[in-house]
Amino acid sequence: MPLSASCALPLTGASLAAPGPPPRPTTPRGSLDRARARLATRLLAAAGPDGLLRAPCDSRLLETALALRLLTVTGVDPDAQERLARRLKTALDEGASDPLQEAAARAALGEYVDGPAALTRLLGGFDHFTAGRKRLMFQTVLAELGAHPFPGLPSPGAAFEARGQQRWLVTEMAALKVLHAYGTGAPHLVGEDDWRVLAPSSLPGPPPYGNHLARILALLALRLRPRYATAVRARARELRDGLREDGGLPFITGMDVFATATGGLALAGAGVPAHTLRAPAAALAEHRNPDGGWGFDRGVAQSDVDDTSYCVEFLRAVAPERFGDEVAAGERYLLARQGGDGGFPTFERGTASEVAITAAAVNALAPSPAHRPAVEAAVRFVVARQEAAGPFERSWSLNESNALFRTVLAYDSFLAAAPGHPAVPEVARARERAVARLVDTQNADGGWGHVPSDPSDPISTAYALIAVARTPASPPARGATERAVRHLLERQRPDGGFVSRPDQAGPRPLAYHVPLLTDVCVLLGLNHARASAASADR
Repeated sequence: MPLSASCALPLTGASLAAPGPPPRPTTPRGSLDRARARLATRLLAAAGPDGLLRAPCDSRLLETALALRLLTVTGVDPDAQERLARRLKTALDEGASDPLQEAAARAALGEYVDGPAALTRLLGGFDHFTAGRKRLMFQTVLAELGAHPFPGLPSPGAAFEARGQQRWLVTEMAALKVLHAYGTGAPHLVGEDDWRVLAPSSLPGPPPYGNHLARILALLALRLRPRYATAVRARARELRDGLREDGGLPFITGMDVFATATGGLALAGAGVPAHTLRAPAAALAEHRNPDGGWGFDRGVAQSDVDDTSYCVEFLRAVAPERFGDEVAAGERYLLARQGGDGGFPTFERGTASEVAITAAAVNALAPSPAHRPAVEAAVRFVVARQEAAGPFERSWSLNESNALFRTVLAYDSFLAAAPGHPAVPEVARARERAVARLVDTQNADGGWGHVPSDPSDPISTAYALIAVARTPASPPARGATERAVRHLLERQRPDGGFVSRPDQAGPRPLAYHVPLLTDVCVLLGLNHARASAASADR
């Protein structure tokens, strides 16, 4: 019996999984296959009892500084205060990752800080639709930490408006509104709706939406209302449960769902048997939200286009007949968020479309013929954005190469799904320009950094490798692929893994680090290189 549209098979040659031959250490390409086999073993070992890959987030200075502030103003847990302070001092001695977090750490420790200068250094080159909101957010955070006075605002009641945005951002902005209002002697600007938004953060359990930053800001705001005093102190005492081994607090709880979806695709591309992948696939199906989408971690009720796209792609790759209902629900979630410009936002329909997110949605939707109009509109959005400014946005990743590899995959999905479409020549040219950008910006050591001229790192290199390896007919891309593989193989650690600089961003442009994602992405890149080599051998 033929599969229904909701159970459409992956498009041949267009999947992120890059299905190819399993690792065979005795082949002439043995070093590449051994590297893939060791990475696959590491990823399988990262699976927890529930089937999801465990992908915790490293601690970060911003959340650590705010946690110290919360414990200080509530007067609880001196031992945890000492651990947080030690973490801040150690990180400052080692060199803070960016000027804002350095300023936050110093302010939390009671040192002098030039807050405006720190913000100028951080956001001076930040060209993004969220830049204005981020400046206001960071100004208010630094003011709460004592770095400078709260900023003056012409319309303070409306400045923190976030209706229609993702739920943790709504929480953050409500908290910042409260802190600003009380900090400027205008508590009358805070309404009951603001307190209602913040109230869930006062409840026991993990932070709502897996977001430590949003919860700490909410608790700092709730402390200003006496009725929440007992709950705030209780949640402040529980902070020690979220501290990492280094004594700091992370931005988010982890990215187990995202890592399982992308890691599952990497394992599938490495030739891991399908029956081994059914446990992580079933676990993902269990963590689907009622709206049909997925969040980035277990318990995160806020679905997003990015995680949903990868979950749909992985479930389709593993067993489309078994997970057809989940795939169809995920597709419906995605289609409901497509904007009038053809693009997709990260979270809610009506917010700005983004190139990398749109490209991920294309890969999830393209195998179903019924979604061809949506796919065509999305690809046209990506091509138009590339022609206007280049698809090199740095969004939830700090890498140019992240948006570029996603774009190339989206173009390949479209070309595979609609080979006779009138837009094929235009899409093919856009694809050629994207690959050329990567070839032209490869470093002399064979790797890539976050942006051209940055030092090479494994995760940036892995992203780029996916795209250039998919272009074996181009001699420059073929050469870039060979150099990139050598670069990565030389940097594999004795335990089989890779260490890279932080790549994820949130709140953008602040970096945070989920170490397991480096191994996931390097395996994806090496899989594509191996599939390309196998194709050339034929």
